[in-house]
Amino acid sequence: MALSIVFSNTLISYGSTIKLIDNQQSVTYSHKFIRELQIIQSTLQNTETSQRNYIITFDIEALEAYNRGYEESDRHLQNLSKLIANNPQKQQWFSLLQQKISTRLNTLQQEIYLTKSQGLSATQKLILSKQDKQVGKEIQQLIHDSLKREENFLQEELQKSQPISQKAAIRFFMTVVLHLLLVALLYKLLCNYVKQLQQAEEKIREQKLFLDVAKDAIVVQNIDNQILFWNQGAQSLYGWKVEEAVGKNIGQLLYPGTSPQVEDAYLSVMNTGEWRGELYQLTKEGKEIIVESRWILLVHDNGQLKSILSANTEITQHKQLEAQLLRSQRLESIGSLTSGIVHDLNNLLSPILMSVQLLQKKFPDSQSQKILQTLENNVKRSANLLKQILTFARGIESKRTILEIQPLIAEIEQIIAQTFPDSIICQIDIPKNLWQVRGDATQLHQVLMNLVVNARDAMPDGGKLRIVAENVLISEHSAQINIDAKVGSYIAIVVTDTGIGMSSEVQQRIFEPFFTTKDVSKGTGLGLSTALGIIKNHGGFVNLYSQIGRGTQFTVYLPALTSTQTPSVSQKLESVTGDG
Repeated sequence: MALSIVFSNTLISYGSTIKLIDNQQSVTYSHKFIRELQIIQSTLQNTETSQRNYIITFDIEALEAYNRGYEESDRHLQNLSKLIANNPQKQQWFSLLQQKISTRLNTLQQEIYLTKSQGLSATQKLILSKQDKQVGKEIQQLIHDSLKREENFLQEELQKSQPISQKAAIRFFMTVVLHLLLVALLYKLLCNYVKQLQQAEEKIREQKLFLDVAKDAIVVQNIDNQILFWNQGAQSLYGWKVEEAVGKNIGQLLYPGTSPQVEDAYLSVMNTGEWRGELYQLTKEGKEIIVESRWILLVHDNGQLKSILSANTEITQHKQLEAQLLRSQRLESIGSLTSGIVHDLNNLLSPILMSVQLLQKKFPDSQSQKILQTLENNVKRSANLLKQILTFARGIESKRTILEIQPLIAEIEQIIAQTFPDSIICQIDIPKNLWQVRGDATQLHQVLMNLVVNARDAMPDGGKLRIVAENVLISEHSAQINIDAKVGSYIAIVVTDTGIGMSSEVQQRIFEPFFTTKDVSKGTGLGLSTALGIIKNHGGFVNLYSQIGRGTQFTVYLPALTSTQTPSVSQKLESVTGDG
């Protein structure tokens, strides 16, 4: 608006001046002279400014602007020379001015050459020299003095045209009033615009607050996978703060390596505008989680791709419960099938064993006895193997009594000390006020032996074996997380080793019958499945946590006989999440 007012007033002044100097050759001449001189002054300033910009930034456009200014200066100097051709006094002044300008332009050209050849540091000495500054001041002084003389001359001529000036003043006043009204109108429009802009910002803040309140992890990424928005839900789920996540590549943050699922999601959202599915992601601590993810493609008004908004809900525990349920159903089916098979095999082994015993009496020679003894041993071993299978499949009914866990663990500790390698260090931590359980001592002994033997085999080069028992209370929330858990009092027996650990694939199958990672001669694959059957028959459950290269931890939960007692200070409320 200020430029508009100045421009309008300039037009009015210029129009009035044209009328005042009509048919006055001298006034017209002065105007041309002033105009050409002002153009030369402005062109020189622009030329020097463009030269300075080029020296500092090496911008090609600045160099082109400098070259144009150089040419325009020469052209306007020629125009001015023609204009003063009949004025000897001004010709003398012009000769001095032209010499100074030529010197100045040569200096500017020399500075560009030095910058290109020796760098800015060499040019700075020339720029800061007294001679460089003095020439510029002399040029400005020559132009200023000449303009001052011409303006004084015009002022004298304008005073002769007072009536016309008064009319020009009236028109100028009317123009100012008109522009003030226009400014007032534009001010009102600007206020309305600003008001609408605060409202828009307030709406954005409300939306951001809503997104931060949402429990889901909401993330916005641009087309290059750079994170633009990261709400509080994302911070809580993944562990990275907003300032740590924004600007980072989302693939490097949440998806290590290549992820076919993410690639499929990206292609789908680009083609259809949305995608929904499950993804495996990593938290800041390196923990793998499963999320249900919804992606939406955001576009600009012109249809250009803008960003991708994703909302992620963690379903890790839900998937774990599903896996537990499927495993329980699978084991139940295998158990039913196994019971029938074991029964038939026992019926087949009984007459074989009886026949071997008869043959031992009929053939007393040593060679026959040796063969028959081997046959008898293998039949009995097969029978024991079938007994283990039957124990897993449906459990063996036995007499259960009230037991103390501490004596059982003491026996295990003695066996470890007598039979395990010295490279394995065993640590036992059993509190004195440990609750009692109702169960079969032999079967529970079998469970503990299986766990410590597996721990030994997982540490071929030695390590640390730790057995801990404690009183715990399973809350309603914890019971919902584990399908086999119930609310109440439990004794937790934790067996931890520092061995080779297990992959997630092995952990999914570790309790399956006949599944083993050991050689055929070292394991049958029935140890853990049998132990799991015994624990379930006692009303308990098992949690497993393992990492490759860092060891394994089994936690056995057995119902305690203190469900109606008040927990002591040492008892704690434990969340059974399956992560150790």
